[in-house]
Amino acid sequence: MRTNRFHLTIACGILATAISTSLTRGADTQCSHAPVAGPVCLKPPKAVEPLKEYRLDSTQGPFMAQTDADGRLWAWGRVLMKDGKAYFAPAPSPMDCPDAGVKVTQVKDGLIEIKIDGKLFTEFRWGDDEPKPFLWPVIGPTGEPVTRAYPMKDLEAERKDHIHHRSIWTAWGDIRTTNLKEPGSNYWLQTKDPRKQDRQIVRKIVRTVSGPVFGQIVAEIDWVHHSGRRDFSEVRTYTFHRGDESNRMIDVRNVFKFDDGEVMFADTKEAGILSIRIATSMDEITLDKKPGPGVMRNSVGGKGSGECWGRPAAWCDYVGPVEGQTIGIAVFDNPKNPGHPPRWHIRDYGLFTVNPYGIKDFPDGKGKDGSHLFKKGEKTQFDYRIVIHKGDTDTAKVADQYKLYRDTPTAAVP
Repeated sequence: MRTNRFHLTIACGILATAISTSLTRGADTQCSHAPVAGPVCLKPPKAVEPLKEYRLDSTQGPFMAQTDADGRLWAWGRVLMKDGKAYFAPAPSPMDCPDAGVKVTQVKDGLIEIKIDGKLFTEFRWGDDEPKPFLWPVIGPTGEPVTRAYPMKDLEAERKDHIHHRSIWTAWGDIRTTNLKEPGSNYWLQTKDPRKQDRQIVRKIVRTVSGPVFGQIVAEIDWVHHSGRRDFSEVRTYTFHRGDESNRMIDVRNVFKFDDGEVMFADTKEAGILSIRIATSMDEITLDKKPGPGVMRNSVGGKGSGECWGRPAAWCDYVGPVEGQTIGIAVFDNPKNPGHPPRWHIRDYGLFTVNPYGIKDFPDGKGKDGSHLFKKGEKTQFDYRIVIHKGDTDTAKVADQYKLYRDTPTAAVP
């Protein structure tokens, strides 16, 4: 692939001085005086081609950047907010290494493999025998799986409940179309009789992208009642950032299109636009139901299941041990999402979901109804970021990571 070149001058000394051109951010700049790592959008002096790789030069050495489908140029680096200014240092990029970056490969029908620097990160799985597509396994920055293997694989030390909890997935337990007053399609539970199973069917893999900064999967998915009736369609995008030695990141976008008729997302706790079942070792309770080593926290200061379950928050973080090392999985809700800040169906036994329309079953929700009706021809979009990090919530600077996500920095390239 031909490598394009721009010259980007960045001051010497990592994060010691600002870059030579302005780095803009939202109005809220109250981050701690410590850098956080993540994707940064660069603005080159002229338009660049979509889905291309670019080599950029800086006074700290060359690094790689990559454009998305909209022609925006992205790089991975560290950002520090201090005194109302943003400081950016690009992460060094291995040059001319065939395994460097994120490689997305469709191994066979129903299986796409995602590798980072030559090592497996996760797999996107779907098929006729699956009620919904999902990501599994998911390997964290320490090289160990961070989501539960059951029911895909039976491991002795894992909790074996809720067969429908499949690592990382999307589902909703009450989708109403023909009768808005009665429970409708259930894409959350898994039925014993496959003939009665409502399914998410992957109709088409629109695009896979590999690159030095991120990889991506775009899939068209139909949500189909077991009678064969399509309730609505979805375009789901997973963006897998390369990350670094401390972080792995996945951005998830769900675009729902209601072209077949009215669709109600009925109020239920059995749902999650983004759903995760974390590794059993991270749970807040042990297999014999004693207090466990895990702990969940949220953006409003909540700690533990009692203060996080069903509470509105911009983000939640679930932290616990994985093979002797402290690992956390944080989920960020985009402020532009419907229902922001959402409630969280986050459990001490390891379930972790974002629920924008569930109210009645959660604390202070009695007598309320969060159901939302979409008219025929409408569409809606949800955006999330998953950050798999080393260390606890404070060590990983999760609050600052959320601000980096919410107000993604943009640097001008001279």
